[in-house]
Amino acid sequence: MIPIYTPQTESEVAVISSMLQAYEIPYFIRGGAFSKLYPGLQIKDYNTQTVMVPAEFADATRELLQDFIHPEPHANVTDPKFSIIRIFRVLIEMLLIGWVFTGKRWNKKADAEKQDADV
Repeated sequence: MIPIYTPQTESEVAVISSMLQAYEIPYFIRGGAFSKLYPGLQIKDYNTQTVMVPAEFADATRELLQDFIHPEPHANVTDPKFSIIRIFRVLIEMLLIGWVFTGKRWNKKADAEKQDADV
């Protein structure tokens, strides 16, 4: 069996498995069960998963998984822009956080009077 692709997430594994099953390509996911036992930091050959197929299906699988192996950058994706106004607004919200949220506030004097009345 030939390694084809190392998925980065469980959702990628699910989609790739579904695609290979739909095209009736035999496959094996090396490290599939072990990676679920030790999630988190991905360490090569320890808890990573690798899609493996027989040699005669390697070319068809690479063609099928082309979007995963060599993804095209999206032209319409933009980085978030931070402006001075946005930073200023966040700072003001941090300073006035007690004013923004409504609800019961802790009042030391009222709590002390309530305790005296209970005694």
